[in-house]
Amino acid sequence: MSRGAVFLPGLVLAVLVSSPARALPEHTWVVAIGHDQGASHEVGLLFAEQDARAFADVLRQHGGVSSRRTMLLLGDDAASVRRALQDVNASIRAQAGAGHPTALVVFYSGHADATALHLGGTELPLEELKTLVAGSPAGVRLLVLDACRSGAVTRVKGVNATESFDISLRNNIATEGLAILTSSTAGESSQESDELRGSFFTHHLMNALRGAADHDDDGKVTLTEAYGYAYTQTLRSSGQTVALQHPTYSWEVKGRGELVLSTPAATQGRMGRLRLGSSSLYLILEGRRGGPVVAEVSPQGNRRELSLPAGHYFVQQRSTEEYREYQVSLDAGAVADVASLPFETVRYDRLVRRRGGEKRYTHHVSLLGGAQGEMLAGDGTAPQLRVGYGLDFDWGSVGVRLRGMRSQGSGLDGLLPRTHDEVGLGLTLQRFVDLEHVSLAFGLFVEGVYHRQGFDTDRVSPDRQSLGAAFGGILSVERHLGAGLSLRLEGGPVTGLFQRAVMKNGLEANPELATPLTWWGAGGLVWRR
Repeated sequence: MSRGAVFLPGLVLAVLVSSPARALPEHTWVVAIGHDQGASHEVGLLFAEQDARAFADVLRQHGGVSSRRTMLLLGDDAASVRRALQDVNASIRAQAGAGHPTALVVFYSGHADATALHLGGTELPLEELKTLVAGSPAGVRLLVLDACRSGAVTRVKGVNATESFDISLRNNIATEGLAILTSSTAGESSQESDELRGSFFTHHLMNALRGAADHDDDGKVTLTEAYGYAYTQTLRSSGQTVALQHPTYSWEVKGRGELVLSTPAATQGRMGRLRLGSSSLYLILEGRRGGPVVAEVSPQGNRRELSLPAGHYFVQQRSTEEYREYQVSLDAGAVADVASLPFETVRYDRLVRRRGGEKRYTHHVSLLGGAQGEMLAGDGTAPQLRVGYGLDFDWGSVGVRLRGMRSQGSGLDGLLPRTHDEVGLGLTLQRFVDLEHVSLAFGLFVEGVYHRQGFDTDRVSPDRQSLGAAFGGILSVERHLGAGLSLRLEGGPVTGLFQRAVMKNGLEANPELATPLTWWGAGGLVWRR
């Protein structure tokens, strides 16, 4: 199968999930290679060596791999990596000759191009690496490569724009199987994340092995489950950058069923299991809010458990409308169920205003009814309807508002019944202050206003129309109701600017500019998304 031939993870799971599973054998060797420095022209990485260490730790903790058979190569040159792989193959050959089932897992994180790994100014040809892995006497061989190009906003990790980085399965392998996982396709980028403190692909692959990929809730994570989870989550994470990243695979593992890479349900030592709630995206931090990111996961299956070292964690559940934040204490050998713990709810509009979460702004739509004080003498208090749309940013809220109002009166002498219609279209600018149960806001508005007066009289008195303006202050209070809805009460002073007719000696004289000051108030619903 070609490295560029990518199948959807869901299809892979559907085909293989019913197969019986077999675990990594007792005699499994892990070689984890990480190098932050590549060729002289390549930007140094921050997390490649850290990713290699973390991958080895996960297989020791959850894959049953012995520390004696785990080799960690951090910052080593090509000659050292070559010699290490040759020594490991010699050890495997001795065990295989004694009849023991064997496996080899090789992981690499760092720079590469279409022909070689870049190891601090030295190069290990890819053909040689493939020969060392594919030709190993181990019954099962797994090669994981996290090395490709990066986008403009992340550090370069991998190949230059040359020929395709093609790793394909050789048909002449005469052993039990070879599997190759790569972090992206030939023409794409592999990316590091400062927030995750590692590459997208390796971060999600490790969380898969910790239990996030346990699709069938059997307490085991197979090669297929791990790849399917890493593919989906890497694609989601890279979708927030300038370039999508599609992990790929190439494998032919022969035998009686799926290969189990980890058993996170069998916690040992200082490990505990964190049971997450409903299906959501979870951000898990070490200690409290603001601590280092431990995992960003969307756990599969119904159990939704993640095996982590005992300690204190801050867990943030991200739903479509709000965040739920938990403080968790995880004991060794125990299960901590997040659903049974108290939590704090934080809505997206509040997250945006305190510069948290992923969104830069939220939308809101409002519908309010209210009243306005007298603008024209004799009109009295008039009912009005307000419809608005706005955007909430961290620095404030801006919106556009349409207002309609109708007042009826008889003038100061009571002899001229009339109807006064106003339609206003304007802009609002507000600043919110979030308290525990309500949100307060203050701001300003300005609008253009269309006025129309109609007279109900037998005398000849034509209707009048004019354009004007209004501006004023806004004071409001909001109370969240749920499902994105909030109850809002608002009001403030308002000044109108319009031309008003002046009568002298029973005749209409030149109009004058009127600037009446009055009040307004309204209440209704706001829906945010």
